[in-house]
Amino acid sequence: MIRPVIAEDLALLHTLMLGMAEYEKATEQVCTDKEELRDALFGPAPVAFAHFAVDDETGQVIGYTLWSLVYSSWRGTAIHIDDIHVKPEWAGRGYDTALMSELAGLAVERGYRHMQWWATDGNKPAIDFYDSLGAERPSVRGHDLIILRLTGKPLTDLGSKG
Repeated sequence: MIRPVIAEDLALLHTLMLGMAEYEKATEQVCTDKEELRDALFGPAPVAFAHFAVDDETGQVIGYTLWSLVYSSWRGTAIHIDDIHVKPEWAGRGYDTALMSELAGLAVERGYRHMQWWATDGNKPAIDFYDSLGAERPSVRGHDLIILRLTGKPLTDLGSKG
């Protein structure tokens, strides 16, 4: 079963997010706390949304997805998936597909033209899974797109010039 995350689920969602970071060996990159997560999901102007994958037999939450809306001047509104994670011991049971299917259903229902997400280049199981869904690797005029990010001091420095 897939269900939306509610405010009472924030501690569990945050724990799952930290579990994903641990799985990705990237815990030092997590700087979001529960209060920031609460504001992002349930504040006066929500900027993110989340769903849980729940085992039908035990009722245990075994995975999640965290996503937001983005707008492309070329393609219109889309879902950007920031996280999709199923606990490793539950992998291979279809929960990842169910989470993606839920978001794809929302996209179709709401008239969004696409979903997008990032994947770690070395995560072969994830890449194989996304390939099995028919995911494409976009390019512009024959050039592969790359992800760029401005953060920390460069972000602060640039922001102080305005």
